[in-house]
Amino acid sequence: MDQDPRAAFAAALDRLRRRVPDVSDEALARHASALVLPSGRKVTVNSRRLGEWLNGQAVPRQFEPIMAVVRVIEKAVGGPPSATELQRLWRAAREQPARPSKALVLGRPPSDAAALRQRKELAAAVDEALADDAVDRVLLTGAGGMGKSQLASAAFDRACGAMDVLVWVPAATRQSVLSAYARAWRAKANGAGTDDTGWDDETHADLFMAWLRSSTSRWLVVLDDVDESAELSGLWPTGSTGRCLVTSRRRDAALLRPGTAVIPVGTFSPDEATDYLADRLAHADPVSADDIAALAKALGFFPLALSQAAAFLIDTGLGLPEYLELLADQRESMTDLLPSSSPADEHGGTVVSTVRLALERAEALAPAARPMLELISMLAPDGIPEEVVLGAEASRWLGTGAARANLLGLRALHRLSLVTHDASITAHSLVQRAVRDLVPEERRDPLAVAAADVLEEAWRAPGNADMLYRSAQVLRAVAGTRLWGNGMHPVLRRLSRHLRTIGRAESAKQTAEELLGQAGEPRDMLFLRGQVAAAVGELGNHTEAARMLRAVHGEARDALGASDEDTLLLRWLEAHYRYESGLVESAVEDLRSLVTEGLSVLGGTDPLVVNAREDLALCLGLSGDAEGARDTYAELERELHRERGPLDASRLQVLSGLGRWVGETGDAAAAVRTYEEAVHGLDLIFGRLHHETLVARHNLAYWRSLAGAVDTAIAEFETAARDAELGLGSEHPTTLTYRVNLAFWRGVAGPTDQALEELNRLREPVLRVFGAEHPRTLRLRQQYTVILHRSGATEEAVAQLTDLLAEMVRVQGANHPRTREAADLLAEWTS
Repeated sequence: MDQDPRAAFAAALDRLRRRVPDVSDEALARHASALVLPSGRKVTVNSRRLGEWLNGQAVPRQFEPIMAVVRVIEKAVGGPPSATELQRLWRAAREQPARPSKALVLGRPPSDAAALRQRKELAAAVDEALADDAVDRVLLTGAGGMGKSQLASAAFDRACGAMDVLVWVPAATRQSVLSAYARAWRAKANGAGTDDTGWDDETHADLFMAWLRSSTSRWLVVLDDVDESAELSGLWPTGSTGRCLVTSRRRDAALLRPGTAVIPVGTFSPDEATDYLADRLAHADPVSADDIAALAKALGFFPLALSQAAAFLIDTGLGLPEYLELLADQRESMTDLLPSSSPADEHGGTVVSTVRLALERAEALAPAARPMLELISMLAPDGIPEEVVLGAEASRWLGTGAARANLLGLRALHRLSLVTHDASITAHSLVQRAVRDLVPEERRDPLAVAAADVLEEAWRAPGNADMLYRSAQVLRAVAGTRLWGNGMHPVLRRLSRHLRTIGRAESAKQTAEELLGQAGEPRDMLFLRGQVAAAVGELGNHTEAARMLRAVHGEARDALGASDEDTLLLRWLEAHYRYESGLVESAVEDLRSLVTEGLSVLGGTDPLVVNAREDLALCLGLSGDAEGARDTYAELERELHRERGPLDASRLQVLSGLGRWVGETGDAAAAVRTYEEAVHGLDLIFGRLHHETLVARHNLAYWRSLAGAVDTAIAEFETAARDAELGLGSEHPTTLTYRVNLAFWRGVAGPTDQALEELNRLREPVLRVFGAEHPRTLRLRQQYTVILHRSGATEEAVAQLTDLLAEMVRVQGANHPRTREAADLLAEWTS
């Protein structure tokens, strides 16, 4: 029997399509749409329609779209012309009378968006859920403007060949659902020759619902844009032979019932977003791929925003680079950048109106929802610890007075898909920007301060520092000068210190300098100059840092007073970088007096006093009093453990310092146990790539090697050195220290020639980062002489160590542990 003409045309087109298997339907359609045909015209080829032609579901009215596809494929792979035979098959398919459809299709799904994206993974998830016998309802949920209705419309089209009855229902209100059900029943009744037109809509809707429950026909009902699930009480389609597909921005408990497959619909992928913009702007002035990618990223791959932006660019003729500049300017409003005068494809609202509507719904659920979202809009989109918006400072802004009311406001936002709340909170950056635009001008200054207050409150507790820092950076960008009303807000003081703590000294210096450029109050300027100097020290120039801090400390003492907390902070920093530069003994007495004064002014476990006590303990050890260092560290560790608990960050850092002096007093095995406890705790609260954790891991490996487990220590050095390079960079001081010690212990355990070669390679970056007289540089030279001596070059090793020892005595003093160690080695080699 002759093949059906439609099937023959589809088969021939499919054979042609298979010649370019690595090209997506979307890319093929895009290239075909850009092609100029011999007639001088261009035609629009839609990827969904192309799929329907390939599947035999439809035949195009004109042959020109097929001609464009043929030309693109032939241009890609070559081969004999194939258009003539295809045109004959197309003509036969078009002349075939249309087969009557048995399916009853009712309602009006949205038309395809311009430059439609197929979103194949989501489409496959929908189809799989609809085919699952255990599923009777599929819920597409996500924020407004993500493309839920377009996905449902595509699924509706695909189901036409498999279902007997398909009904598309606008479901924003109860009445719209009743009307759609009534129309469906009347169409069904009229098709069966039954006159049921005399009854009201509610009766017809009831009859339609009863038919769904009892019918043996296959059916699909799409409830599009369900707003209030309670509005649909008694109207949810049920029946053993059908399925219900729901789109909603809501994710209430009433929607999340057993038998429901939930499919979250989020933003486009980066590739989907850039492909969409490339297609949509294909007829506008030429735009670069880099600018398209930048626009997609700036809009957060938000489908509705991409659609509006493309329409705005087409309507206004504005250049894409100029539009990107406007988007980057936080002073520009979303209403101006994505105006209603340039509507999105098949969407009734704008980004701003969509957010406004959802926020009104959330506010109806919980009055705290609006001020809660205002607060969230000022913080990082990619993760806010929930404690930030559930604490006392947040309650003050929300006017609730209770964490429970705060939580209800947060959950209302989650239910409306304005935020996602699990262990932390995420929100789309465009939603945040739209919300900021909705805040009245008179509330914007108080809102910025409230956001800073909640971060400052949360930062006082241990943990989450990285997430809080990201939120503080976002707040700093969107708040502008609003955090400087009465001098610098306390949360801004944390930024540079945090960056130093995690080993990002260059960023710490840059941040402090930027803030210094904004500061006007003398106190703020003195503090920030101190932070710049501290960052200089962390970059390896300890001598310069000590010099800078000596100057700013003197100014602070005159301006603020000797006992002022900021003066005490600068005094500690000066002493800290003085001993870091090698002037250990001169730092001890100042640290002693600073600790005494700090204890009386601030208390023994104040962070500044803890830092000074820790430095004093270290300096005692470095000046030759190892037992005094051990005992001072141990006393401080016991106090912190008693007052703050075993997993307090300061306690673990002090424990890490204690481990060294336990070892230096002769008990390497106990030092290993101490460091194992410190590393375990620091890893738990900070993670393995945090600067403090990396330092403790280094010291654990070092003392393990001295305890005799050299092979295990080398393996730990190797792993941690890679982690340090990953987390801090290849020339960070901590990374260089790892690399030097790894090379040294490899030379102790194995071939000396490779170790000497690696230590020589490291001399230049160590000298550049630390300076010629830094203890780390002197230590590398000492380690080099040890490996040189092990290689058999005794005379050269003795000569180098003799010169080095004289420098170590001059720079570090004769009592420094490393100086004494070098003297003992030299005595041993020359005896």
